[in-house]
Amino acid sequence: MRPAGLRMTPFLETWKYASSPARAALFILLLVLAGLLALCLASGRYLAAAFIVIGLVLAELAARTLVAVLSGRGAALVREKTPRITARLLDQFYDAGFDPELGWVRKPNTSKLDLGKYPYSIDARGSRANPGHEGLPLQIGTYGDSYTFCREVEDENTWQWHLAEELGCNVLNFGVGNYGLDQTLLRMKREFPRNPTPITVAAMVPQGIARNLSVWKHYNEFGNVLAFKPRFEIENGRLRLIPNPIDEREKFFRLEEFLPEIRRNDFFYERRFKREAFRPPYLASCVTRLPSLLLAGAKAARRALGDKGAPAEALDALIYGRLDGGGVLQLEALYRDGQATEILLRLVDAFVDYAKGVDTFPVLMVQPMRDDLWYIRNRRPFYQEFMQEAGTRLLALDLAPPLLASGAGRDLFRIWHYSPKANRIVAKTLAEALRRHAPERLSGRGADD
Repeated sequence: MRPAGLRMTPFLETWKYASSPARAALFILLLVLAGLLALCLASGRYLAAAFIVIGLVLAELAARTLVAVLSGRGAALVREKTPRITARLLDQFYDAGFDPELGWVRKPNTSKLDLGKYPYSIDARGSRANPGHEGLPLQIGTYGDSYTFCREVEDENTWQWHLAEELGCNVLNFGVGNYGLDQTLLRMKREFPRNPTPITVAAMVPQGIARNLSVWKHYNEFGNVLAFKPRFEIENGRLRLIPNPIDEREKFFRLEEFLPEIRRNDFFYERRFKREAFRPPYLASCVTRLPSLLLAGAKAARRALGDKGAPAEALDALIYGRLDGGGVLQLEALYRDGQATEILLRLVDAFVDYAKGVDTFPVLMVQPMRDDLWYIRNRRPFYQEFMQEAGTRLLALDLAPPLLASGAGRDLFRIWHYSPKANRIVAKTLAEALRRHAPERLSGRGADD
């Protein structure tokens, strides 16, 4: 063991967290370089030795530049350093909806354009607008992430809007981007007493199992540096809430003080961030993190290609099926992980218990993302055991089958979120399930169909 207070050098950390093949590659590289230098020095070829050293310095500078460029272009790779949070960046975050309890939330009485072209409005309750249905009976409350909020569509094309059309009622939409089921449950407990409904839907994407385990999203979603959140852990067989550690503005500027606790409580700090983070010497990091470099390049190429036939499909197979350790491959492993699945199921139980206490019919709905559908269609289902177990506790709906049955074409997504067509499929599937399982909770057209 290291003496207390001594920190491993960056190179030793790179070695510690590297895979066995990566260590072998690094060892061979070091052996070759040491051999060449020794041979040059032993034979008096000092100029050649100098060129090797200069080459190494230039290679290190090139590696450092490459990592700096790629780490600024999305979440494919990250450097192991604490990001600087500026007052300007924080002001933007506060304006968008900082929340001390939940981390972030949609602000009431606001209207914006999503991606600069899809208008949406948040009403006084904090629910997304459902135009044309405001005067109808309020029967369904929906809570969840950006697939619940329905990013990339107008207010008239959310699945809540289509559900209201199907059932002849009003539907509340308290979806917030990037929420886990943990934040969804906390938001529900905050909003439901003010906005009770006979039916309550908690929706999640499959990635929700990972989101439940984060305290600082940056440790798993590289670059998401302002997203601090609460999470639950299991203690003595019960859920215990770990509150959001960064619940005041000034704490963002004193982040280093809170990092030890955040790192202890974040599932991904040791399991992913430390293993994939690039650190000096960057040449060694590049050798041991080669899949991350390939992933960054593949994602850049995929964005450039768009949905263009066979090349895009080949890149999807490379990214989703082989390289993206923070994507579906990670999720498949988490749905087999006892700790991750236990927390997820305990959150489902907490939802059921809360619903019983307030007399609302609970529904859990899983909405697969683009990469989830690709993986299910081309490889295998990866969260079905969870759905089967959840189905013993409440009405649990998996949207993968109806979406795949529709052809799972590119018209199901605008960019990363559901298109109007996909949202109609979600609404129809949910409406049919509610008519079948909770007709007594419906009124208007829903009760008669």
